[in-house]
This record gives sequence, C-alpha cells and structure tokens, in this order.
Amino acid sequence: MLIRLRLNHIIVLFIIIKLVNSVNIHQKEAEDSETSWQKRPCSTLLLGQFKCVPPVIDDLKQTAQNCQPNSQVKVACYPVLNITCESKRFDGLTIGFYRYETCRYVTSYHYQTAVLLSVFLGVFGADRFYLGYIGVGVLKFCTCGFMLIGYLVDMLLIITQTLKPVDNSNYIVDYYGQVLQASNVYSNETFNFTHESY
Repeated sequence: MLIRLRLNHIIVLFIIIKLVNSVNIHQKEAEDSETSWQKRPCSTLLLGQFKCVPPVIDDLKQTAQNCQPNSQVKVACYPVLNITCESKRFDGLTIGFYRYETCRYVTSYHYQTAVLLSVFLGVFGADRFYLGYIGVGVLKFCTCGFMLIGYLVDMLLIITQTLKPVDNSNYIVDYYGQVLQASNVYSNETFNFTHESY
C-alpha cells in the first residue's frame, strides 16, 4: 500500500512537472513571437508604416538627380513615429532604410539638338558625331549620308528615339515633350499618380 501511494505521488509529481514545462514553453513561444516583429528588417514594413522621400527633380534635365545608368535612384525611407523594427523604436525623423525608385536616366544629349542636327546636317554625319558614334559619323561624312539613304534612316531613328546616344541614356526633353511619347514636366511639387507615395 505504501509503495502504491508513493507511485501515485510520483505520477502526480511527473504530471505537474510536465504541465509546468508546457506552460513555460508556451510563454517562451509567446515572448518570441512578440519580439520577433520588433527584430524584423525595416525594409519589410507594411504600407503606411513608413514614408519614402521622393527623389529630387533636376529642373533642367526633367529627371531625378543621381539617376543611375540602370534607371534607378536611391531614396531614403523613414519609419513613422513609434514603429519598431531592427530592435529600434523610430521617431519618424530617422532614416530606417533605403529603397530604389525607377527614373529616366539622361546625361547631356538634348532631343531637339539631335533632331535639328539630323535634319540639317545629317548628310555630313553631324547627328552621329553629336550622339557619340564617331566611326559612323565619319562614314556618313565621306559618303554624303550613305548616298542619302543613311541620312533618311538616321533621321527617322532619331525622331522616333529608337537611336539613343552612345552611352544608352535617354534624351533630355524640353518642356513640350517628345514628338511620339507623352512627357510630363516634373518638379519637387509634382504629384505623380504612377509613383508609389507612402
């Protein structure tokens, strides 16, 4: 009888230990799930939890300043007040991460200049010289625009913006825009509905 009583005590004690361990495991899992969202990368914040500064627009080139050849520009993003990520609580004024926005990469080639050179001096290869294609420009100069056929082809390619400058950038387009493509005038006050605003 005494052995049976001790065996019951051992079983009850074993059950109590299991229950306590189970409660501790659930508490630890709950604490881990509560802190895991605080350790998340700031770049994974949801819409409305951060605000990205739009890129600064260059008024002369009508595109974002510091636009890279891959047509991307780096912008700073600020988690809003009291958002926690990467184990830091943000005040809405501190940069949390950077992201890349698409932009129009341009260098120093003006669309109107290229068109005018192609129309008036394209026979002598001036358009190709201007766009950086020196070898083709010399050939056009020596052959009177490939006997006017190359002159007409190049003029059509430049007007439709199929022929880009040698550095593969886009043309700088003035206020009235391209001939065949719609163009917007951008400034820092412009709100563009296609741009993701947060």
